[in-house]
Amino acid sequence: MSGLIPESFIETLLERIDIVDVVGQRVPLKPAGHEFKACCPFHDEKTPSFYVSPQKQFYHCFGCGAHGTAIGFVMQYDGLEFPAAIEELASNAGLEVPRTEGATGPDPAEKREREALYAALDAAQNFFRNRLRKSETAGAYLGQRGFDDRTIDEFGIGLAPDEWSALTDRLLEQGFKPPVLEQAGLSSRARNNNLIDRFRNRIMFPIHDRRGRVIAFGGRALGEDGPKYLNSAESPVFHKGRELYRLFNVRKGGLPERLLVVEGYMDAAALYQFGFEEAVATLGTAVTADHLELMFRATSLVVFCFDGDAAGRRAAWKGLEAALPVMRSDREVRFLFLPEGEDPDSLVRSEGAGKLEQRLEKATPLSQFLFDELGRKLDLSTPDGRARLVALSQPLLEKLPPGPFAALMADELDRRVAHSGSWKPPETPRNTAQSGLSERPLSPVQYAVAILVQHPELAALLDIAGLEVPGDLKGVRFLAQLIDFCREKPNISTALILEHWRDKPEGRFLSSLAVRDLAGKAEQLEPALEEALDRIHAQLIRARVSRLQHIQASEGLSEDQNAELRHWLSKRGAGHTGSS
Repeated sequence: MSGLIPESFIETLLERIDIVDVVGQRVPLKPAGHEFKACCPFHDEKTPSFYVSPQKQFYHCFGCGAHGTAIGFVMQYDGLEFPAAIEELASNAGLEVPRTEGATGPDPAEKREREALYAALDAAQNFFRNRLRKSETAGAYLGQRGFDDRTIDEFGIGLAPDEWSALTDRLLEQGFKPPVLEQAGLSSRARNNNLIDRFRNRIMFPIHDRRGRVIAFGGRALGEDGPKYLNSAESPVFHKGRELYRLFNVRKGGLPERLLVVEGYMDAAALYQFGFEEAVATLGTAVTADHLELMFRATSLVVFCFDGDAAGRRAAWKGLEAALPVMRSDREVRFLFLPEGEDPDSLVRSEGAGKLEQRLEKATPLSQFLFDELGRKLDLSTPDGRARLVALSQPLLEKLPPGPFAALMADELDRRVAHSGSWKPPETPRNTAQSGLSERPLSPVQYAVAILVQHPELAALLDIAGLEVPGDLKGVRFLAQLIDFCREKPNISTALILEHWRDKPEGRFLSSLAVRDLAGKAEQLEPALEEALDRIHAQLIRARVSRLQHIQASEGLSEDQNAELRHWLSKRGAGHTGSS
């Protein structure tokens, strides 16, 4: 769990919110016995397999295996990082998120600094918008580019006037300090050390984070001075390798069926105006794995729209390389290469939405692009060319996570080189939620943990003296720790247990057991839990006896050890399997 937000607050938050309300605000839920169900928002399905449990404060999809707490749901559905998800839920619950101080917490001054940056950027956005309304020249330019008022308002387009320090002067008047304006990327120092505007004579596009706050700007030049496009420099609130232009706006309307990834603000605006509201843009940087993860939280299909020239193909290849490590069978990446000299803006205006949609439907799948690009300069009619394709493909295919997609890519390579077994993907660890631990019989320790994570109230009824047998049976220490944790927390829920262990090694283990079908209610599972503890006690005795006998055979036992061995042998010999 994050060291920046006190664990006690996470507990309070989970007690104050109801996961049914949190999920229900985003996904239409229907009652299903003691739970609620819906079609899963994280994969395409027609029959509902997504369930939300009010009792456990936990959600689980039996189709794709997605599961977690209200916090995890907001992270996955809204595309937020952990702290932002906490802030979102706390705001809705009327709570203020406290922060720990000291070595593990942020300096309160750092929080104030970030708040000042957000405020300055928001004030700058208001300034740019007001200036656009007053400028006939900028309005005429946007009209010539074909942008209507609806698109201008949707994108929050503004104007940085052709003046040295208009924005800077206004923000200083409003009380913002020069270091804040410089750090926010709004102002810079001239040669004479005067503070001047960073953006001048430009059409301005605000960049939002995943919570809708303005964190930076992109500016398109109206004149010939300076670069055609200018972006804000990175700052404490803006990291271009982790942000996508317009992703927040797209997600406001729900999860889209696909995302269209373009390279420019104008491209995204033109596509929006022609009905492609799912267009997002990179921020002057190559596509990263972080970008792909963000996009796949919103959709299962990502289509990159690149120029068909050499530069466009290089950009597409970088996108492919970024996508490989995060590809799964429920994710799809395609590439649309535009005609020479065209970009999405010009193409949609010249051809219309219908023809562009036809092009999108024929976009090149990732698998085809990968093998076609590698084989472009190879003669695959010869053994040498085919061997070379295998050699070039292997390091790329090894980036794929194990699973059906990796296996299908291996099959496609075999088909292209007409040879079976040219490359084999690593062994596939099947989905933990649907197989693995959930399909194998559980050990007594695993079974006890599974019951407790699903029914933590049973911990108060347990006699755990039987777990105190000396030894190191796998999982027993954690079981005892879990029992103590549950006893200390009245009205504890499954969600609280999972959040407590979220970033700890046991977190994944607990998540898999939280969705295990135990086929029983709490009152039915109480005797099963006690029986599991009896079996664990017996296993501990056997393990301790075996250890003492090994010491006896190799180096002899002390008087105390001999007494201990006799004690445990009497317990074992008497068939005692209860706690001692």
